[in-house]
Amino acid sequence: MRLARRLMLVPATLVGITLVTFALLHALPGDAATVQAGTSRGASPESIAAMRHDYGLDRPLLRQYGAWLARSARFDFGVSLVDGEPVRAKVARALPVSLSLALLATLLAFGVAIPLGAALGYYDRRRWARASSAALYGGYALPAAAVALLVLHAGAPWGARTLVGMLPAAACLALAETVKLARYQRGALLGELAADYVVTARAKGHGARGVVAHALRNALLPTVTLLGAELPALLSAGVIVEQVFGLHGIGMMAFDAVLTRDVPLLLAITTVAAVATLAGVLLADLAYGLVDPRLRGRSA
Repeated sequence: MRLARRLMLVPATLVGITLVTFALLHALPGDAATVQAGTSRGASPESIAAMRHDYGLDRPLLRQYGAWLARSARFDFGVSLVDGEPVRAKVARALPVSLSLALLATLLAFGVAIPLGAALGYYDRRRWARASSAALYGGYALPAAAVALLVLHAGAPWGARTLVGMLPAAACLALAETVKLARYQRGALLGELAADYVVTARAKGHGARGVVAHALRNALLPTVTLLGAELPALLSAGVIVEQVFGLHGIGMMAFDAVLTRDVPLLLAITTVAAVATLAGVLLADLAYGLVDPRLRGRSA
């Protein structure tokens, strides 16, 4: 029932997100007509007004948003205000690259962070574990652009769109998230190892492996909660990595859309990001049941 309720809230959530995005875009100084007129020297006020009329920017804001919402309900996101190309075609061309990159980065981040964080938590009093924890802070502080340039200089492929070719770019994107998740998993396991049920299990003579396995299952629940946020966060954080590795995806497209005030394109990208966020939340709910069978009925 919980999953069904979440699905029912999806349309209203998408409307709210796109409405806020639309309002913020129009709160910025200038619009697509004035931005393009700024690149054309000697543009007269009459030509700017004519351009705004052609783009429909002279209509009331609620009418503009209502027209876009009616079209988007039919998966027609209009045309770009910059080049006149259908927005749906532009997004469909760039989305697979960014989505593949974000999915790879998510798998790498969780695949490395969970065992690493568990090891740092279990061996917390060891000298190497404390040194590793300190090194993680250094890795977290490294700028993504610098890491990406170093990896590219080391021989990573540029412009590769295969899963194997995008692994170096995904690793650069996942670096900061891996450190954050590993620290989070370490803290969660330390908290579970100090819980009463673990102390009781040890007092009864249960082996360290069984105790840690049981504690880790409970410690995974807070980390799984982050799954709903990491995929969309990585999807939107890939602007620099996409640029360095020559991967023209959603990130760079969104950046250009903000600069040019391309409202239809940015609203479509926002919708895609919102759907990815909601899908991540639903995926996290389903993952709860896999980690703890007692929660399967609650997440259904």
